[in-house]
Amino acid sequence: CLLRGGQLLRAAAEERFTRRKQDGRFPEATIRYCLEAEGLTAEDIAVVAHGWRFGASSGDVRRVARRVAQEPSEVAREHLLGVSERYEEVDRNVERRVEEGLARLGIPRAKLRMYDHHLCHAAGALYFCPYGDALEPAGPSSCGSVCVTLDGRGDFAAGKVVTVAAVPALAAAKRTRRKGRSGIDVPEENEAEAARGEELHTLDVTSMFDSVGFLWAFVTAVLGFKPFRHEGKVTGLAARGQAERTLPIFESIMGLQQDSVDQSRWRIRTHWHDSEVHNFQLYLSGLEGAPSDKLRLQDFTLFKELSQHSREDVAAGLQFFTERLMLDYLARNGFARPLLCLSGGVFANVRLNMRLRMDLTGVQRVFVYPSMGDGGLCCGAAALAARELGETVSGAPWHHLAWPLVLRDDVHAALQASSAAGAQEAAKIPELNAFAQAVASHVHAG
Repeated sequence: CLLRGGQLLRAAAEERFTRRKQDGRFPEATIRYCLEAEGLTAEDIAVVAHGWRFGASSGDVRRVARRVAQEPSEVAREHLLGVSERYEEVDRNVERRVEEGLARLGIPRAKLRMYDHHLCHAAGALYFCPYGDALEPAGPSSCGSVCVTLDGRGDFAAGKVVTVAAVPALAAAKRTRRKGRSGIDVPEENEAEAARGEELHTLDVTSMFDSVGFLWAFVTAVLGFKPFRHEGKVTGLAARGQAERTLPIFESIMGLQQDSVDQSRWRIRTHWHDSEVHNFQLYLSGLEGAPSDKLRLQDFTLFKELSQHSREDVAAGLQFFTERLMLDYLARNGFARPLLCLSGGVFANVRLNMRLRMDLTGVQRVFVYPSMGDGGLCCGAAALAARELGETVSGAPWHHLAWPLVLRDDVHAALQASSAAGAQEAAKIPELNAFAQAVASHVHAG
């Protein structure tokens, strides 16, 4: 994407130019398009913002060490450390490819700034939210907003809960700044982004060792699909299965656990074991290494247990488990706000998002960032860079892409205009299970 003076001018995905679905290569074609469309050259670029830090901050190290220390078994702790080392190596390779891509475009490495992965997910949702009060900090006249991010992993985390807090912006920013690789002042590792009276403040972090996104990827592979790509097919199968048949399996490998230090906080936790085949995440980390490092999917205990059930029942159990886990996590920790923003690949799950809107007490509106996966990180990273420079961010990404933004009021207006019966149906549908039937009826009626 391309921002100038804080205004989003262009945004596109590399796959639109290469015709390669979810193209994960360096987005050279996209960058060229953004520059050429605005009559710019590489020399005009002031900052290249990237939604991945490629290296552990002091906070990351502390969190990883604390999470590893919570495992009672030395063998399990070694598994966690091995996973961490594997992904560090992967990230170093990606950083090298980014630097090589910038060099091909004639952009100096010194212009590259890297930002926390999940903070970029949150920034994209909060700064480009169509609701004007998304960036209002909590106060006497505002309950504020919160953004929940959830995916496989990024900068040693699988998710974060981020809110907006009022601070004496410039003073706070100066106290926490350091010199970056480019020689320009950047925020210190307090995971806050301060400018003009606003900061993004992290309320909670879910470790990459406890990743809901990885659980979905593993089950996607078990059901014969491509992990990290075909999770939507699992969601579709869930509608035709019986969740109670496989729900106990998922409850046995992951759940909520009260924090041993801060007992007011409940954490999402994966139950790690000594045996490799009892830890589904080891299969996924093995995919990142050499062929000799890969473990056979069929050897894992979870694969064997799920293979005793139909694909529909497996999908239904995972779907229901995820919905209940996230509802409990947000409710027990008091993270519900009238405005709930969602970002990260897990929130491509429409049913989950609807459950959070309808069943989470205190939530009145939900905004799902349109490009919730890693393809949307660029806008969040660019927004953080713009705020560092003291610029006001403006321009919603979907205004520059190929899809329109449809809000609830637009849907109600269309129903009211269609017929008198539509006007009566425009009221909120109270039951989630009735939603699909109501939509189908309206489509059938034209």
